[in-house]
Amino acid sequence: MHNEGASKGILVATSGYGQASFEFAEGKPLELLSGSALLYLLSEHAVIEARTEPPEDWVDPVEQ
Repeated sequence: MHNEGASKGILVATSGYGQASFEFAEGKPLELLSGSALLYLLSEHAVIEARTEPPEDWVDPVEQ
């Protein structure tokens, strides 16, 4: 953000954020936005019905 001269940054994650992320962003011009919140904003304000899909070759490491 500083390098580009931006006054605010928005970081979008495909899922959500943990407590440490919110603590890091506190007091900074940084907004943490979950993937579901982004989809909602696109739907409400841009009339875009978007969705997220994993790649066809994606394997859930938890299920292995």
